[in-house]
Amino acid sequence: AASAAQAPAGAPAASAPAPAAPPAPPAFPRVAGAREIEEVPFRGIRRRTAEAMTRSKFTATHFSLIEEVDCTELVAARDRAKAWGERYRIKITFMPYIMKAVAIALSEYPQLNAELDEERQVIKQKKYVNLGIAVDTPNGLVVPVVQDVHLKGVLQLAAELAEVAGRARAGQLRPEDFQDSTFSITNAGNIGGVLATPIINFPEAAILGVHAMRKLPRCVGDDIVARQVMNLSISIDHRLVDGADGARFMVRVRELLEDPALMLL
Repeated sequence: AASAAQAPAGAPAASAPAPAAPPAPPAFPRVAGAREIEEVPFRGIRRRTAEAMTRSKFTATHFSLIEEVDCTELVAARDRAKAWGERYRIKITFMPYIMKAVAIALSEYPQLNAELDEERQVIKQKKYVNLGIAVDTPNGLVVPVVQDVHLKGVLQLAAELAEVAGRARAGQLRPEDFQDSTFSITNAGNIGGVLATPIINFPEAAILGVHAMRKLPRCVGDDIVARQVMNLSISIDHRLVDGADGARFMVRVRELLEDPALMLL
C-alpha cells in the first residue's frame, strides 16, 4: 500500500485554528428603583448618646490596648457555677466574672478608676468601684450602673446585672440607675465581632470592650490544643493614664480571667 504523503522538509507547520470568540454578554433590562428615604427623629437616647460620644472623642485623648485572654479555665468555672445559679434561679454568664476581675484590677491600678476635675486641676481617683454596663435595648444603648462591685461576689453580681439589664430592656430604669459610674464595660461578644476600640464613657478614665469568645488552636507548652479565646480591648484617657499602667491593668485582668481561683484570694 502507498505510504501517506508527507510535507516537504523545511515547510512551515499548519497553524492551529483561532479560538472561538466569547459569547456576547446578555442584554440586561434597564432598572431604576424607587429612591425611598425614611426619616428617623434624631432625639431621645440616640441624640443623648451622640452628644456624649462626641464630647468624649473631642475631650479625652483616647488610646487603646488589646489583650488576648485564654478563657478555657473561665468556661470550666462558669459551667461548675451554673448549678448554684439554677438553685437560686440566677443565670450566671461570663460578665460577672469579668466585672469582678476588673474591680480587683482597678483596686491595684486606681489611675484607671478616676476622673479629671479640670476646674480644680485635680485627678479624683475613686476608692470604690461602680461599673457602668452597656446594655443594648430596643430604644438604643443605655449604661446603667452596678454599685460597689468590689464588695460583691460573682453570684450577687449575676443577680444584680440580670435585674438591671432586664429593667433597661423594659424601659424601666430610674435616674439613680445611671449615677456615679467609675468605669464602664461594653460587651458585643454575644452578638459578634472579635475586636473594637470603644469610646470612653466621659468623664471616666477608661472603658473595657469585651468581644466574642472562639475556640482556636493555641500553644500550651509544646503542644497545639484547642482553647477558648477572647479579645479584650480598652480605651484610656491618656491625660490621666500612662500607657504602661494601662498595659499592666490589662495583664492583671487577663491573669484573673485565665485563673479564676485567683479572684478568691
